Amino acid sequence: MIFLIVWLLLIGYAVFLAPGGETDPILSSIFSGDLGAIDPLVLAVFNALGLFPLVFLTLLLLNDRQKWPAWPFALLSFGIGAFSLLLYFAFGNRHTDRKLRTPDWLARFLAFRFWLVVLMVFWLINGLTLLQGFSLAAYREAFFASSLVSVMTVDWFVLWGLSVYATYHFYPHAKLKALAWIPIIGPVLVLFLNKKTK
Repeated sequence: MIFLIVWLLLIGYAVFLAPGGETDPILSSIFSGDLGAIDPLVLAVFNALGLFPLVFLTLLLLNDRQKWPAWPFALLSFGIGAFSLLLYFAFGNRHTDRKLRTPDWLARFLAFRFWLVVLMVFWLINGLTLLQGFSLAAYREAFFASSLVSVMTVDWFVLWGLSVYATYHFYPHAKLKALAWIPIIGPVLVLFLNKKTK
């Protein structure tokens, strides 16, 4: 029920409450390729919304034994983020005794340490964006001027919470589960350090 409530609140925020005018300056800069005009923190959060789905793709497909297939929701998260994943956790994440839906070759790849290291490298590269220097004041200004930034910020926090939940839910006996609280990279570290733990 909590996931459905958060889903409804997220939709309500995106449609009715998110600040920003008719012209979105951040979206305009992205479409024009003028990334230099975007504060590095805004850019890092935007890029993170492409990294979170990779993490969820890994977590969900490695544990796709639930009531509903996870892969459609994991793929949709690349486009609509938490909006798709909240529905999965609200209705489709019911335990069953069925075998893993994910093909063996794909499950092996997603659990392969190389893939987990690739995710870590992506996270590191995105973090290096912040070395250009960033401004919390500039982010705040972008938050209130751009509906994209305001919605993606809320989406980022929801995805963070969902990633922590998914790690604790699917790997209740994993060691160092608290690492999952590190945004994006945390669940990957838990998988890396507990490769044979389920």
